[in-house]
Amino acid sequence: MKLRSRITFGTLGLLLISLGLCCALIVSVSKKNMLNSTTSYVQTELQKLVANFFSSGNEIKKTDGTLTEESKIKYYFFKQIQYSDADTEYVLQNGDRMLYNNSGLNAGKILELDEAEESNNKAIYDIKSSIIHQGKNYYCICGKNIDIGEERYQISVVRSITGLYRQIYQMIAVCLVIGMIISVIAAVSMIIFLKKSFKPLELLKDEADAISKGEYERHIEVKGKDELASLSQSFNAMAKAVESHIAEVEETSEARNRLIHALSHEMRTPVTAICGYAYSLRNMKMTDEQREEALGFIDIEAKRLGGLSGKLTDLVGLTPDKIELKDIELADLKKHLEMIWSGRDDIILTVGNGSIKADMELLIMLITNLCDNAKKADATKINIDISERGISVKDNGKGIPQEDMKHIFEIFYQGDASRNQQGFGLGLALCQKIAALHNSRLCVESKLQEGSVFSLQFPYNSLMT
Repeated sequence: MKLRSRITFGTLGLLLISLGLCCALIVSVSKKNMLNSTTSYVQTELQKLVANFFSSGNEIKKTDGTLTEESKIKYYFFKQIQYSDADTEYVLQNGDRMLYNNSGLNAGKILELDEAEESNNKAIYDIKSSIIHQGKNYYCICGKNIDIGEERYQISVVRSITGLYRQIYQMIAVCLVIGMIISVIAAVSMIIFLKKSFKPLELLKDEADAISKGEYERHIEVKGKDELASLSQSFNAMAKAVESHIAEVEETSEARNRLIHALSHEMRTPVTAICGYAYSLRNMKMTDEQREEALGFIDIEAKRLGGLSGKLTDLVGLTPDKIELKDIELADLKKHLEMIWSGRDDIILTVGNGSIKADMELLIMLITNLCDNAKKADATKINIDISERGISVKDNGKGIPQEDMKHIFEIFYQGDASRNQQGFGLGLALCQKIAALHNSRLCVESKLQEGSVFSLQFPYNSLMT
């Protein structure tokens, strides 16, 4: 069963129980008050009857002596009740003998008025009341014992309360109808409300299913500021993180595939050449000149493999825990670079004053790699500018095609035009790694046939002021 259905049925169940308890309480209190009011009325009628009956005692004694005492009592009893309302009936009896009864009920026996044994017991003369059900009718009976002369009589007042019970049953029916109407309205309202409230959860489920199928760009539109809206925001953040992670994994996988492909391509040429010349040296008759030529090619290709290994070692070995940034004077860096480029007139070196926090050997490696790349791009003039703010290397080479710009810092990447040129496509990747170790990033601007500018900015906290 869905959560929405469970909440609906559970809430409706609680509502029905609450309505049932409220209706039962209302009916019970109303019934009690109505019965108490009716009982009080009947008791009042009984007290009036008894009081009037006793006040007529002198008249009973003065009545014609030819009448029996019992006849006189019956006469005056009837005289007292002849103007009573139709719903009220009376009973006058002496034990089991009925002197007057227009109710058809043995009230004295019902109230157990004739079971008293001691006349001096005050409880004998207390008013007794009872509610009884006879057939389809309900009655409220009140009665008491009275002594007239030497005889004890029982006087009872009987009032039909069938109409009262009919009202109670009607009240119960009305409560049930109202409860059903309220329940139906509440159910419909709750279904509509829960459907609207749980819509974000349904969207959440749909989006989760879509993401599980690979649609990582899916997101939920957030409305409101309740818990469901907060959940939707958290889900969107999670979906975005998953999308970013998947993109990163795919990019890493693609880069790894390119690395493997490039590495196999770079190694294939020298390995093939070495194997070919080695086979020739072993299995073919060669002149001394041819043999020297073959050995020369093997030496060149072996050194090429050695250079590839060295570059990869440098690239992999450069980690933050293996270098230490120290304060170096720009003047010392300038001296080292001038010694490296002694006699070269195509490089113009400009170095400012001051000092920076860096690794001198790594900076020299970065600058020389950028200059080597510029030379491979047919540059005839290279301007190097070094200051406390950063490093800039500008050349007038053939430039970099726009489609190659986003790949130039990838390992083994070489533009098509330079595929056959010397190099492995590791230089710029190594330069970018060195820049990252100095908390910076190598940037490039280039135009075809005009040249390129490589630059990095030293962060503020690495400057010595």
